[in-house]
Amino acid sequence: MDLLSQAAEWEEQTGEKTLKLVSSVWTYSTFHLPNGDYSKQSDFLLDLYSHVKDYETQTGRSVLPALQPVYQSASPAVWSIDLSERKASLLLEVLKLQPEKKPVELKGWSDEESEVRSFLQCLSYISQLSCDDDRFFQTVCESIPVRSREEDQQLASLLQALGSTLSLGGELPRKTCRSVVSVLGLCASRVDLTLNPSKISLKGALLLLRHESKLHKLRLSVGMAVKLSRLVRRTGRGATPLTVPELSLVLKSSQPPERVLSRALSSVATLLRLWRVQCLDLTNFQIQGHSLITLLCHQGPLSLRLNSDTLQQLTVVVYEAQDKDLTQWFLEKVGGDLTSCRLDWEVLLSLLQHSTHNITVDLRKNRLLEKNISDLLPFLGRVTLKRSSSSFVKSSIRHIYDSRDSDCVSSLLRSSDHWINLNSRELDRVDCTALCFTLQHSHQVKVNLLWTSVPPGEIESILPLLDRVSQLSVDRMLLLSFLQCCAISQIQQGAPSSPPTAVWLLRSLHYRLDLSCSSSVDLSAQDQEKALCLTTDHCRAINSVLKQNQHSTQLVQNQVQLILRDCEVEDRALRELLPILHIVKLSPSKALLLQLLDLVSEGIEEGLLRHTEFLCRALDGELDLSETRLDQKACGSLALVLEHSEGLSELDLSHCQLTDHHVQPLITHLHKVQVLDLSHNDITDALTDRILQLVSTNTSIHTIRLFNNRIQDRRPFLTDKRFNIW
Repeated sequence: MDLLSQAAEWEEQTGEKTLKLVSSVWTYSTFHLPNGDYSKQSDFLLDLYSHVKDYETQTGRSVLPALQPVYQSASPAVWSIDLSERKASLLLEVLKLQPEKKPVELKGWSDEESEVRSFLQCLSYISQLSCDDDRFFQTVCESIPVRSREEDQQLASLLQALGSTLSLGGELPRKTCRSVVSVLGLCASRVDLTLNPSKISLKGALLLLRHESKLHKLRLSVGMAVKLSRLVRRTGRGATPLTVPELSLVLKSSQPPERVLSRALSSVATLLRLWRVQCLDLTNFQIQGHSLITLLCHQGPLSLRLNSDTLQQLTVVVYEAQDKDLTQWFLEKVGGDLTSCRLDWEVLLSLLQHSTHNITVDLRKNRLLEKNISDLLPFLGRVTLKRSSSSFVKSSIRHIYDSRDSDCVSSLLRSSDHWINLNSRELDRVDCTALCFTLQHSHQVKVNLLWTSVPPGEIESILPLLDRVSQLSVDRMLLLSFLQCCAISQIQQGAPSSPPTAVWLLRSLHYRLDLSCSSSVDLSAQDQEKALCLTTDHCRAINSVLKQNQHSTQLVQNQVQLILRDCEVEDRALRELLPILHIVKLSPSKALLLQLLDLVSEGIEEGLLRHTEFLCRALDGELDLSETRLDQKACGSLALVLEHSEGLSELDLSHCQLTDHHVQPLITHLHKVQVLDLSHNDITDALTDRILQLVSTNTSIHTIRLFNNRIQDRRPFLTDKRFNIW
C-alpha cells in the first residue's frame, strides 16, 4: 500500500506514469501467500482492496486501476470469506474484477436482510458455492421476505450455486416453507431435498410438496415420513403424485430401535403406494430382514438399495419362506445383485428354482459353490459370476466337455463376461481337449493363459481355434511356444492356408509380441526379472509368423509391436530378425540396440542400406541410447548407420560418457538428426567450431542439447536458439 501511495504522489508531482509502471510488474503470483490457504489469500486481497478504496476516498487519487492486474490474474482458486466479519458489498466489488467466475467458500454469514441481499448480487460472479452449514439456504429464506419473481429467481440461482442441494431442519414456520416452495417451483426436478425438521405443522408440510410433481432426490427423517404419509392418505389418490427417482431415510443411528424403524418403514410403504418412487435407498442403517417383507410386496416398479448385512439377512428370510412370489419380488427389487452375500448352495438353488430372475454372485465370497459345479451348470444362463477363479473355470469346462453340452458353453461365457480364465492352472490333455471343445462353440471369447502349464503337443490343437478368440493373454514363455508351434504348423502344411494361423495368433495378441518381464507379474515366481535368452529357433519362429501374417493380410508396416526388453539374443539368432524389422515396431533394451547397430554396420553395402532402413523404421525414427556407455566401436557402428540412413527424428546420447574422441566419427553425420541430445557427457570447447558449423549449415536440425558437458565458453551457442546449453 505504501508503494502505491508513493507512486501515486510521484505521478501527481511529475506527471510520469508511475502507477502504470508499478502495475505492469504486479500479478497475483508476486505476493508470497501460503499455497492452499484460501482463507489467508482471500483476506489479504480483500484487505488490500479495502485499504485502496479508503486511500482513494481520503486523497482523491485513483489507485485502483494499478491493482487490476493482481485481481485479473490467477488470484485464489477459491475465495474463502466470513460474511459475519466482512461486508458482502466488498466481496461483490472484488468479484467484479475477476475475468471469470470463481468458487466461493462461506465460513460464516450475517442474517441481516441488507447483507443477504448484497450477497445475492454476487451470484452472477460465482461458479460454485460451498458453506459450512448445510442449512445456509434455509437461513437466507428466513432472513429475507420474497416479494417478486425476480427475487425467486435469485434464490433459485443461489440453490443452483449450492449444487441444487437443499437441507431443511429445525423449526420450519409456514413463512419459510412458502419461500422454499416458490423457489422449488423453478427448479424442483434438479433438487436433492432433505427434510429433517424438529417442528413443522401439517399445513407447512403440505405447502412444501403440494405444488411439486418431481424432485431429483428426497431424504426424509422419521417424523417427516410419518407426517407426509398422513398427508398423502388424507389427500388421497386424486392428488398429483410426486415423482422421486430416489427416496431415502435420515435416521439418528445406523442401528435405530425396532419401534422407530417399524414406524418409519410403515410410513414409507404408504408413500410408495401413492408416489412414483424408482429407488428406495436404505443403505445407511441395518434392518432386520423380516421388517422389509412389506416393501418386497409393494406392487409396482421399485428398486431397493440395502447395506450388505441387511441384504444377507433378507436373503435368508426369503429362502426360509420358500415362496415363489416373494422370491421373484425380492430379486426384482434388488436387481438380482447378491455380490455382497455369502450363499450356501441350497440358498442359491432355491432362489433360482423359485424365480425366473437372473442372479449375480461373487465367487470369491462363495468358493463352496465350486463343489457344486455340476448342479450349477444348468442354471448358468441365469447366473452372472463375478471374480470367478481359474480353478472354477477349469472344472466347469471339464464338466461341460464330459457332458458334451454345447449350450452350456454359451451360458458359461455369458456368466463370466466371455472370459475363459485359466490363469496359473496346470492343464492335462483332457483339460486341453475341454478347452478346444469350449472354443469350438465360442465366438469372440477372451482367453487368459498367463503362467498356465500346457502339455507338449496340445498347443497345436488350440492354434486353429484362435479365430474364435478376441484376446489371448499369455506369459512370455508360453508366447514363444505358440510362435514356434505356429511356425512349424505352417511348414508342415506346405502351401499356406487361407488365412494361416499366424493371422489369428497375432490378432488375438492384438499384434503385440511382448517378451519383456514387465508385461505381467507373477508374484509366485522368483525369476521374473531374469533376462530371457532367445535362441535361433525362437527368432526364426518370430520371423516366420510375421512373414506369414504380412503375406496374408498386407497389413501396414510397423503394426506388430515386438518388445524385446529384458531379452538376451546371440548374434546368430538376432540375424534372423533383421529381414522383418521393417514390418514391426521394435522396443529393444539398450544393450540389444547396440548389438543391432553392430550387426547392421557389419553387412555388405546393399545389405547395410536395407537393414539400416529397416532398423530406423522399426524404431520409428527415434534412437535412444541414453545412459549407455558407448565405446569407440559403438560410435563407429552408429556413424555407419547414420551415414546410410535417411535420417532420424531424435537421437538421444545423453549420459553416455562421450568425449570429443567419441563424437569425432559421428559429427559428420549428425545433420541427419532433427533432435539431438548430447547432454551430460564430457564434450569440451575443442568441438565448438565443428558443432556450430554443423548447425549453421543444416536447417533440418531443430534442437541440440549440450548442457552439463565440459564446455567452458558457452557464448558462441547463445546466438542460436536451437542450442540448449547452460
